[in-house]
Amino acid sequence: MIKIKGPGLDVIGLALSLWLEIEVTLGDEAAKSAPHNCRITYDGQGEADVDLQPDRNLITQTALYVLRCHQRRSFPEPTHVHIRNPIPLGRGLGSSGAAVVAGVSLGNEVGKLDLSKNRILDFCLMIERHPDNVAAALYGGFVGSYLKELDPEDMKRKEVPLAEVLPAPQGGDDTGLTPPLPPIDIGKHIRFPWASEIKCIAVIPDFEVATAKARSVLPTSYAKADVIYNLQRVALLTTALGQSPPNAELIYDGMQDKVHQPYRKTLIPGLTEILRSVTPESHPGLLGICLSGAGPTLLALATSNFDHIATYLIDQFSKENIKCRWELLEPAYDGLTVTSSDKSQHAAMTYADAGVSIDSGNELVQSIKAAVASTRRPGADAEIGGFGGALDLAAAGYAEPPILIQAIDGVGTKLKVAFAMDDFSTVGIDLVAMNVNDLIVQGAEPLTFMDYYACSKLNVPDAVRFVEGVAEGCKQAGCALVGGETAEMPGMYQGKEFDAGGAATGALKKGRTLLPDKAAMREGDCLIGLASNGAHSNGYSLIRKIVERAGLGYTDKAPWDSSTTVGTSLLTPTRIYVKPLLPAIEQNLILGMAHITGGGLEDNIPRMLPKHLAADVDVSTWSVPPVLRWLKGAGNVSSREFARTWNTGLGMVMVATAGNTEELIKVLNDAGEKAVRIGKLVENQGEGVVLHNTDVWEKAS
Repeated sequence: MIKIKGPGLDVIGLALSLWLEIEVTLGDEAAKSAPHNCRITYDGQGEADVDLQPDRNLITQTALYVLRCHQRRSFPEPTHVHIRNPIPLGRGLGSSGAAVVAGVSLGNEVGKLDLSKNRILDFCLMIERHPDNVAAALYGGFVGSYLKELDPEDMKRKEVPLAEVLPAPQGGDDTGLTPPLPPIDIGKHIRFPWASEIKCIAVIPDFEVATAKARSVLPTSYAKADVIYNLQRVALLTTALGQSPPNAELIYDGMQDKVHQPYRKTLIPGLTEILRSVTPESHPGLLGICLSGAGPTLLALATSNFDHIATYLIDQFSKENIKCRWELLEPAYDGLTVTSSDKSQHAAMTYADAGVSIDSGNELVQSIKAAVASTRRPGADAEIGGFGGALDLAAAGYAEPPILIQAIDGVGTKLKVAFAMDDFSTVGIDLVAMNVNDLIVQGAEPLTFMDYYACSKLNVPDAVRFVEGVAEGCKQAGCALVGGETAEMPGMYQGKEFDAGGAATGALKKGRTLLPDKAAMREGDCLIGLASNGAHSNGYSLIRKIVERAGLGYTDKAPWDSSTTVGTSLLTPTRIYVKPLLPAIEQNLILGMAHITGGGLEDNIPRMLPKHLAADVDVSTWSVPPVLRWLKGAGNVSSREFARTWNTGLGMVMVATAGNTEELIKVLNDAGEKAVRIGKLVENQGEGVVLHNTDVWEKAS
């Protein structure tokens, strides 16, 4: 079995992370009676329209041409070719270039021709006359390429495909038994550098533009000024795209075009207006935009605000009654790869060949040791590199066996904002907060923490920033970071995206009451709240939609705080309440606590109450953070939805007896908190939380 993979999508010779794969099984019984000894199956884009006859399917048709150049009329043995193609057809995304590269490679493999990549390029260029397409798919990365002049004498026979994309009958049954071999070394290429922070937003309309049609609208001659205009910009662009940080003005200007796009505007409704409406000034994070290949796909280069840019472009197409989808892609540097399950043909392989770098993992461990060591506490040395984390309860101050309390949680879609801002310095604090705040509400002292970081390819600097945030969160909570797991899982995540989870362990000293103490709660007991500093880590799916609908980018100035940006403000980390609450717990001043996370006041407060009691809450007793006030207003969020989506300004709510309330507030305020009395417990009449004076929320928003 042979697997052949080549990246698709090209613009100015750029291969991106969307791969065409073909799986080849030799000696296939079902292929013995198939035409040309070849049976084709297909999964992917355009499945209903793909021809499965080997002399008409572009991949196998190309392979037959290569085989016939080497005196083989058909596939040498019964062959099953299974094609997996996620590249949309007819969208200007390089599907034909990837198919031609795959076809030449297929002929090379089944014919055992031992062609070099440079020689494969020669065959590709006899079929696909645009070297940027095939060079990108063959070599990967950001490439410049050109095609040498061909000798007319060599090219005049009809058996030579020499076509834009291999047509019938050329390459099919009419091809001679021995078509001439392509000239040697007819294509040249070079790989340019590419700034790692630049990503590619492909906005893909649901209609096709045939390559031949896209090329037919181009004139046969151009004004000298237009040609010079394009040459100047291409020369600039190849350098600008490799510079870090990217210069948006240079890249945007470099992607302007007077040779292709002006003539294709009739094929793509609204093209001119859409391109003119998107600039780095109107959409921060954008670098440039153009048609991908022959179109109709738009390719926008950007460093952030990917969701916002893509949504805007999709909305513009929708005004022309065109539906679109979008992909966020990165350069693919591996190009054509061929693997075989024939053990006799196996080269020595490493884990890195599968996309997992042991060396990067080791580098990460070394890079974070200092941050991890800074979280040491009695009972836990906070050293990493072993197979687990140790905790000595006696050394931690627990002379008798305590009750152990554990929590597990993640950051959620707040990570999307971190990806857009390329800032992972605070989400580690969020991860710790979501766990240790859940421990402290049960009266437990957090002792240890462990994190889980899963990504496609480990980016050590990003992971270091994340773990340093975790370490900072642990210091704020007084617990030790005793271990973690970093998992590289190629194919599970895209680009620099990752997911993170964490687990914390706490302890409750023997004889202490596990909170909440529901049996001790009575009508008239007081409710005390501690202030939040924003959305913390909940409701971010709605937050992102509101920000997008408001037409804001994450690098725009925040409407609720002119001193910062939208993204920076939204990445304010969740408050950790452990250290202020521990003294109050030690003094038995608290009957119960609720950490206000997903579900807001309405879902979380009842979790600490007995069924016969409800919380009677006056919402005018605390301040709503400006960011939450703005989100409520901009999203036209009702007060009921507000109270069950976000924390509304309270990160922690406690129950205390009337006699202990003043002392509890004093202890918390002495610790630097803003503790306020927000209500009392009443008989449950069917609602776990009764909110009064919600009109102040309407006025505030």
